[in-house]
This record gives sequence, structure tokens and C-alpha cells, in this order.
Amino acid sequence: MKVTQKNIRVFHISIDEEALFLEYFRKNSILLKEFFLLIEGNITKSIAFVLEQSGVCYKDITSCSLRFGAIKKDIPADMKELHTEQHEKKEEKPLVEQNKKLRILDRTIRSGEEIYETVPITIFGRVNSGAKIFCEESMNIYGIVDGLVECDGEYLIISGISPRGNVIFKGEIIDKESVKLNVLQKITMRDSVIEIKEMV
Repeated sequence: MKVTQKNIRVFHISIDEEALFLEYFRKNSILLKEFFLLIEGNITKSIAFVLEQSGVCYKDITSCSLRFGAIKKDIPADMKELHTEQHEKKEEKPLVEQNKKLRILDRTIRSGEEIYETVPITIFGRVNSGAKIFCEESMNIYGIVDGLVECDGEYLIISGISPRGNVIFKGEIIDKESVKLNVLQKITMRDSVIEIKEMV
């Protein structure tokens, strides 16, 4: 017997209404095939059929007692003052000191190329179809996204998503229609809501 631990990309989906899920899944099925889906809620016969036919990997976790680590914990009242002081001290550090490392790619990201990075990335080129980029920090992409880009940093700057491209920011799939082509836009999240603003 051989047992190995693997790191996988996961989407957690809670189903409230069948119609809403099916519409969302059909719209994003190509992207969702890249991930393992943890699904809870009422998985109807129609939903199960669509999932099976699409070939995605998924698990019904309705009866599981999984605990997700991304849940924010409330700070006790007596710790709030200390937390605020530490946060202020952190913000006082010079920008150069905070960003000691930065990866710069002055080229097109080729089809089939996969990049996983734990430091901020700046790409002066296009992300071709079939290319995949995963970054734990902020990203700047000065070309069209035609592949898959996933960013968990404070912000993501892009200049457009092609019909074949897909972007995930902090676990949220970005609607391609909300992003203009050939216009630099900054994507951030505030209070769990995605904000997209043009860079002037």
C-alpha cells in the first residue's frame, strides 16, 4: 500500500436552488473541470446527471463534518487593541521592505505552461490558452488572459479576459462580461464583494 498527501485545488459549492446551480455550472463548467468540487445541499437527479456527464470530480459532503480553515475568527475584546496596534505597526513598514521579492516575467506565458508562485508576480505579456498561473500574492498582468489565472493576493490587475480565459480572485470566479478588453482594471475584494475599477 502507498499513501501520499496531495495538495489539490478545491471549490466548495452550497446548492440552494437547482436552476441557479445548473445555470452557474453550465456557464463555468470548463473552468470547474480544473478543480475538485465539494458540493453540499440538495443534489437533485438533474444536478447529479449534469455533474456525471460533464466529467468533473466531485464529492457530496452534505453529511460530512468538514471544517473549513478559511472561516474568519472573531477577535476577543481584550485582544482587539493589541491586534490594532500590531496592524498599524505592520502598515508603517516601507513598501520596499514589505515586498522583498517580486517575480517579473517579460514574455508571453505559453500554452501548457504552469506557474505556481508564493510572491507577487508581474507579467508583461499575454497568458495563452492552456496556460495556468496560481499566485498566493497580488498579480499584475499587462496582456489578455486567454488561459487560467488564480490570484489570492490583495489585488489583481488585468487588461482583459478572452472568451476562452478564466480568472479566479480569492476563490470567486470573475464574470468575463464585467471586465473590459484592452483596459487596465484593478480587481479587489471588500466585505466579500468583488470590486472592479479601471486604472486611470
